[in-house]
Amino acid sequence: MFDELDSRRITLFQIKSVIVSGIGIFSDSYNLYAISLIYYLVSASLRLNPIQASFMTSASFIGAALGAFLFGFIADRIGRKPMYGIDLAFIVAGSFLQIFTTNFYELVIFRSILGFGIGGDYVLSPVIMAENADTRDRGKLMIMTFPIMAAFGAMLVAFVDQISLMYMPPDMVWHFVLAFGGVPALLVIYLRRKIPETPRFEARVRGNDEEIARIEAETGSSIKVDIDRKPFMARLRASIMLIIVSAVLWILYDMYSTTFAIYGPITIAYNLGLTPITFTYYAEIFAGIPGAIISALLIDRVGRRKLIIVGYAGVFLWLLMYSLLLSKSFIFSALASDVTTTGLIGKAAILGFTFYIMNYLFSATGPASIIGGAMVTPEITPTKVRTTSQGMTVGLDRTADAIGLTAFPILLTKFGLSAMVLAYAMIAILSIIMIFMIPEAAGRSLEDVSRDLDA
Repeated sequence: MFDELDSRRITLFQIKSVIVSGIGIFSDSYNLYAISLIYYLVSASLRLNPIQASFMTSASFIGAALGAFLFGFIADRIGRKPMYGIDLAFIVAGSFLQIFTTNFYELVIFRSILGFGIGGDYVLSPVIMAENADTRDRGKLMIMTFPIMAAFGAMLVAFVDQISLMYMPPDMVWHFVLAFGGVPALLVIYLRRKIPETPRFEARVRGNDEEIARIEAETGSSIKVDIDRKPFMARLRASIMLIIVSAVLWILYDMYSTTFAIYGPITIAYNLGLTPITFTYYAEIFAGIPGAIISALLIDRVGRRKLIIVGYAGVFLWLLMYSLLLSKSFIFSALASDVTTTGLIGKAAILGFTFYIMNYLFSATGPASIIGGAMVTPEITPTKVRTTSQGMTVGLDRTADAIGLTAFPILLTKFGLSAMVLAYAMIAILSIIMIFMIPEAAGRSLEDVSRDLDA
């Protein structure tokens, strides 16, 4: 059915898909990460108490959960294309509205609107990229779209924040940094409205001859229409266990990853004696981007599962080291005086920075690029229910994120950073066990992995 499309190597059509989808993910990353860099500025400006500050960080995730469920459900019924661009419209609106924020309640509302669009984009972009990609290059194309662009989005926040702090008063800085997140999204709304429907949705769900002809012209591949006659709910029920496992894997990943992404520039950077901006540059230049590039080069050759296992093994090792450094520094021959209540200094700071960066590098090589890159569910669920399945996965994950981000400051105060880092190391082991419940997708068509053609 898609033999010609799946057998071709990277085409201009796919490169355009990477750019149009990737800039949206770039914007998503900017907007989610921005709050971590201007956390203290906003808290001081709006006089937020700790509970309000926690809600400020989690508001976009609550909105993302709602957006994911809704966009996912609708896109399986009317198509991916009609919804593509609408997600960015919410992102642009939510971002630009933040420049007018005068109090806590307005900020929560505006960031919830922003999050609603991000949730939709987390559903649509990975699915569209997966459905447009060929079998041999699907993994690397999805990594180019999601993790690599997300890393550059985080770096842009640091750059915008750095320049703004040089020329603007503090109250204007955080307004500008948050609002600027709408600019990259605004640039690609028009392009998203012009892309064709995905070949798989058209061939398996709708079967519009005119759109099929346009897709064939765009892709240079012939598409055979074979409408899926199996009822929607039957397809969804058959996939429900895989959806649940995929969601749990993402929740486990984000329990440590999103917490580090949001609170890392605040808590970890402070512990290492770095500014949030410097911490962001170091993390992405030495770990995030190199790890994603390594993953892109290997994923279609060695497979998703092996990369995740190796990545999580590294995460476990280096987070365990970091936790031990914080609680038992003598193991590393570090002076007890180098580990203080206010952070790490001297040899301990060098070791702590090394352990954290190595953890991030291994994460970016495996779980961050694959699980965190929203790759799992689109590859293992049938076309007819693919965005609904992705919406459920993203929605459940974002809900868990909102709870986790609200709880983290409380847990950090109660148990300390060493215990929290150790708990995240244990999550890596649990995730390694669970990954065997997901089928390997490398070198296999979406229809084969998801059993889409089963009657």
